[in-house]
Amino acid sequence: MIELKGFYNEETLEELLYKGNITQLEYIYHHSQEKIDAYKEYCQKNTLQEDESSAAAFCEHLLKSEEAAHTDLLD
Repeated sequence: MIELKGFYNEETLEELLYKGNITQLEYIYHHSQEKIDAYKEYCQKNTLQEDESSAAAFCEHLLKSEEAAHTDLLD
């Protein structure tokens, strides 16, 4: 694992995540303030602790939302 400071662009974070250099929670916390805020809101809304498990659930939720948005565009 590597130590991150501040925010990074999405491409860099995705590469680090794919290579196993960062966790999904680190991905969220170094993506943007908006991503952090959305994650915290997701955790509060679903009564979840802020940890790797909820980070994985949040990322899955985002992926499904993006897929649904793309499907709607194709219909």
